[in-house]
Amino acid sequence: MNPWIVEVSRGDLVESQHLGHGVVVDHAGQVHLQFGDPERVTFPRSAAKWVQALELVASGAADTFQLTDSHLAIACASHNGEIEHTTLVGQWLQQIGLSAADLECGIAPPFTEAVRLALAHAHQTVCALHHCCSGKHAGMLSVCKQRGWPTEGYTNYDHPLQAQIRAHMAQIFQCDIETLPCATDGCSVPTYAMPLSVLAFGFARLAAGQLEGPLRVAAARLFQAQAAQPFMVAGTERLDTALLQAGRGRLQVKMGAEGVYCGALIDRGLGFALKCEDGSLRGQEALVVALLSALGEDDIVTRLPEAMRSPTVVTARGQHVGKLSVRRH
Repeated sequence: MNPWIVEVSRGDLVESQHLGHGVVVDHAGQVHLQFGDPERVTFPRSAAKWVQALELVASGAADTFQLTDSHLAIACASHNGEIEHTTLVGQWLQQIGLSAADLECGIAPPFTEAVRLALAHAHQTVCALHHCCSGKHAGMLSVCKQRGWPTEGYTNYDHPLQAQIRAHMAQIFQCDIETLPCATDGCSVPTYAMPLSVLAFGFARLAAGQLEGPLRVAAARLFQAQAAQPFMVAGTERLDTALLQAGRGRLQVKMGAEGVYCGALIDRGLGFALKCEDGSLRGQEALVVALLSALGEDDIVTRLPEAMRSPTVVTARGQHVGKLSVRRH
């Protein structure tokens, strides 16, 4: 099928284009929408954090450490590294007897330029707490403490935590996880590539509660936490936070690096996955908004801030001189 094309116009000329692939399915595998190559094998990257966080609840660690919705939401987050994010993760690590030195995500600048500039202005040094995945890693360390597993090396492929995550993925995506292409994500944990259609199917199963026992309960609890605390999932002026707010408890959505989005419409039992071919953030964000609109979710789209709903090309003086639009075939 033809891909959707994100067109970036300046004046009357299309200056740049981003190609997008995507698919929407239900828990029975029936396709409700597709464009481009729905079988494109793709690393979900951070879009898979809902899945990676399941063991945090299923293991009992969330209850043992009395974690709140804010903790569970940031365990599924690619956050901005704002003070609310870093404070929560830092306190969480202290609560389980660890510190930022135990995080294996590494040190990376905060996600947005505004936060990076604020840190520089305050002469603050970036640390592992500012990494957009620090909440996920605090969750992983909590599982290790609960299970009695080593906290050192928890990001390694052969660590029992990663083996448990693979077991959950095999059940959710109904696939032989050991045969999937595996690589290392930017935060050092394993990431596994699969067709977009398989990713969407897994998210539909999560949405519809088509899992057994503790995983079904964990998926629902993590979804509710993300819906209740959308700021912790991303932060200020981030599309993921705005979409969760606009979804009003119906939508789970998460971006991943290199142009990926995965998510689910809970009440409709639909899962979706998309990939912007060139990996651009502006392309993937335009595609996920267009996908929701194509599914008839105009109520969600119209509740987004105008700048996210209808992004424009702006000069350094604030003059609007172009726009982004999605051409669907």
